[in-house]
Amino acid sequence: MQTNINLYKSIALSLGVMLLGGCIKDEETEPEVRSGFTVVNSFSEAQAVQHRFDAGRGFQPLNQGQGYRGIDFYVVPSCENCKLEIVSSNELAQLVDTAFALQVNKYYTSFLFGTEEVPRHFITEDQVPEGVDDPAAIAALRFFNLAKTTDRVTLHIADAEPIAAFRDRPTETPKTGKDAQEFIPTTHTGTHVLTIRNENGEQLARRTGVALDPGDYLTLFLTGDGGEPAPYYIGVVRHRGIN
Repeated sequence: MQTNINLYKSIALSLGVMLLGGCIKDEETEPEVRSGFTVVNSFSEAQAVQHRFDAGRGFQPLNQGQGYRGIDFYVVPSCENCKLEIVSSNELAQLVDTAFALQVNKYYTSFLFGTEEVPRHFITEDQVPEGVDDPAAIAALRFFNLAKTTDRVTLHIADAEPIAAFRDRPTETPKTGKDAQEFIPTTHTGTHVLTIRNENGEQLARRTGVALDPGDYLTLFLTGDGGEPAPYYIGVVRHRGIN
């Protein structure tokens, strides 16, 4: 019996030394640098997609992807050559395989849209508009047409004259999306009704109760194809951080 007790004590002591060594090692290790990363799923041809970041490490839990029209925010390790793969729930078809840089303490957004035949994707750097001294004193917007449509669309905010950059936008390409990543300051703060119309003036989508206050930075986007199960819809990304 005494032999067994001594054996248990030896094991406990060994474990304690190992745990203490691990704590000391953790304290000596520099904290991992981080970036903010928002992912937007505007890909309507699958029930869900999964984002796999750097060597298979997923954003979403295994077998639990991000649903269509989903918007999620993650804090991820910064890296100079980050690798991102996006697969759909349709037999795990690969939609995106790309590499990019994430700078320390910077914010980015990934937009997925298009079709299985021609998937489209771009990543924006979420920056304060040039010339703005106090980001919390203004509100700013940007708008993307991520819908499957041949129409050119215009975003209307209440009854205000549409912002020039939000007029007659065709469905984005990775280039046009990246080119339109700048937030545009607006004085139209308050709670608004948003409508999107095509070049013939026909209303494609409407969304009520969208709050826009000083300090808010929003991405507005049109998604869907006008049919079932993907009617046109106005998505709103309320950014948690900007650069």
